[in-house]
Order: sequence, then C-alpha cells, then structure tokens
Amino acid sequence: LAAIGGSDIKRVAWNILAHVFSDSVVKQINWKGVNGKCLFATMAMKTVIIRNLYFTQKYPTGQNAMDEEVAKHWIWWFNLASDRGGGRKARATKSQADQEHTQASD
Repeated sequence: LAAIGGSDIKRVAWNILAHVFSDSVVKQINWKGVNGKCLFATMAMKTVIIRNLYFTQKYPTGQNAMDEEVAKHWIWWFNLASDRGGGRKARATKSQADQEHTQASD
C-alpha cells in the first residue's frame, strides 16, 4: 500500500481503494452499511489503510483532520461505485432501450 501514490490525499485515498477492492466487490460496500451493504466505516481494512496513510503522507494539520478528509473522499468514492466497470454505460443503454420500447408501443 505504501507504494500507491497520488497527487494529493484524495487521489492517494481513491487509488488505495481501487487497488484493494474490485469493482464488483465495492458495489457491495458503503460507508454506513445501508441498503444491505457491508459497513466500511468499521472494517479492519479501513484501519489498515488509515495507518498506512499516517506513515506515508505528510499531513500538516494532524491525524484527526486527515481522518475526516480521507473519510469524506472515501464516502464519495463508494457513492460512485455503481458508475465503475461499465455501470454508467449499462444504465444509459438500458434507459435508451426502455425509451425506444415505450415510443414503439405508443
């Protein structure tokens, strides 16, 4: 994990998650564990990644501020999981097919 980098803390946090979780697995996880998904906020993997960030990133305002910022970026990363691995394109294709079917039946 220490070898995974990025231009800022957001990119590092996102890059680490992208290396740890596959697209199919991440669609089963979210920050709070709602909608029947696994709860990332209390996973052991979260602790491992955070500790790695403490040792590899120079964060001027301290660990608590880093925890908050990383959590914010991770929440957003999990929210975008459904768009990864062709998810956005698949939804757009399905939506277009549904519209064409509706127009054809009118």
